[in-house]
Amino acid sequence: MRKTIHYIDMFAGMGGFREGLTRAGNFICMGHCEIDKYADRSYCALFDTEGEWSIADARKADPETMPDFELLCGGFPCQAFSLAGNRRGFGDPRGTLFFELARLAEARKPRYLLFENVPGLLSHDGGRTFATILHTLDRLGYGVEWQVLNSKDFGVPQSRRRVYLVGYLDARCRGKILPFTTAAGNALAQVRPGTQEERIYSLNEVSRILAAQAGSFGGRTIGVPVKEEIWKGRKIAHTLTTGSTQGTPCFIDMNRETEITEIARCLTAKQTGGIHNHKREASGVLYNGRIRRLTPRECLRLQGWTDDRIDKVLAIQSDNQVYKQAGNGVTVNVVEAIGRRMIELESQIAQR
Repeated sequence: MRKTIHYIDMFAGMGGFREGLTRAGNFICMGHCEIDKYADRSYCALFDTEGEWSIADARKADPETMPDFELLCGGFPCQAFSLAGNRRGFGDPRGTLFFELARLAEARKPRYLLFENVPGLLSHDGGRTFATILHTLDRLGYGVEWQVLNSKDFGVPQSRRRVYLVGYLDARCRGKILPFTTAAGNALAQVRPGTQEERIYSLNEVSRILAAQAGSFGGRTIGVPVKEEIWKGRKIAHTLTTGSTQGTPCFIDMNRETEITEIARCLTAKQTGGIHNHKREASGVLYNGRIRRLTPRECLRLQGWTDDRIDKVLAIQSDNQVYKQAGNGVTVNVVEAIGRRMIELESQIAQR
């Protein structure tokens, strides 16, 4: 019989952690915390939260009033550790919110912790920031393992690298949840060579995706393998991260038949001069190509949300809010995979 894990969903956003753990099965959410009223509105539209514990500001969470839980999870605000956020770390008030998670963990001692952040957390301040996090959790009695996982290895066509931390009190958990040792790992397979816009890649292995970081047009391009996914007849946008400071995702269609977007080779371009003056804006120009924004629906698909769930969010949110919530959220598929390992481990331990 599979065990059940009760959890608290901190810094919940629109609910990526909850959606992933729901799919994993045998997880029960006891409450959530989210300070953004628009994200919380999406969360409450997606999940039945009536009667659950909830709070907006994590700093005001009283552990004495929280229900029982075995897992504390959440993606604590990452802007303080990301390049886009100027990497001020614990010098940024958002960076100190990790210690609110530590405060709750110290008071309630849940058996598991599951946190997510940007990879820049590992190298911030020469590694001292991450060392502080590890030292804090070690002091609380937790064994901690971490791994940078890429969403493209979990069934979504988006290259999104994030570091996941798993904490546990039982030493028998060591090495059982992380690491994941399998990944897509496929190289781009060309069917027909040629110039960049003329190349054709195999439909059976990976989608045709490029990432470009150019100081001027014609800059360096990097091939990135991403599995092509067609789920239940839906064409999934073949797109990577946007690098946009304006929250306006877009892609460049490199297919000469521009109306056939499902076979496009796409890229993100960070232009710093020559075309416009908007530094780091996700935009670009391509001969015989075209540019269009990703739709809000496509952005949520790239984070692993299904259309029936997306419909509930689009019905109550503006496009700008959906872009923001998708960009700030966690990839549902990655959380589901971690959750499946966690619940299986919990069941194994209970049988011993």
